[in-house]
Amino acid sequence: MTNFGPITQLGYLTDNIDEAAGKWVALGVGPWMRMTGVKMSATMDGETVEIEIDLALSYRDDIQMELIQPNCDSPSPYQRNKQLGLWGSHHTQFTVDDMDSAIEKAEAAGMETACIITSGGARYIYLRSSAGWIELTAPNPGLQMMFDMIKKNVTEWDGETVFQALG
Repeated sequence: MTNFGPITQLGYLTDNIDEAAGKWVALGVGPWMRMTGVKMSATMDGETVEIEIDLALSYRDDIQMELIQPNCDSPSPYQRNKQLGLWGSHHTQFTVDDMDSAIEKAEAAGMETACIITSGGARYIYLRSSAGWIELTAPNPGLQMMFDMIKKNVTEWDGETVFQALG
């Protein structure tokens, strides 16, 4: 058994981030902080690529919810789903203190490191597993400040606003 610790994020793919966020709001999840045209350098199956997505973040309790709208056809963990029109649940993220050790444990358990994304001073590792995509990341103080602001927005949410700026 590989235990990376608590789940910190659930990721969902969509072809329409506005519509998806609205559906989540109807389920009581919101508001969402949206970022458009996010470009990330990555290595996917050994190939250097640039990935572009729109994304939106919110929280349900301590679990971060992420909506991802892929905006490119570059090789990525999102590409096949986009090509096939498979939208919905995509990945489970764990935040680990020791990334190298977590990758070693994952690979020893039969998972395959498929994609390494660097963005905003953070590194995201996508693993292929029998349970679907697993994403590993490490604590990042700068990002944690933003995440704390998103959580604050959630606690002050009016229950109707779909997208809200930080602060």
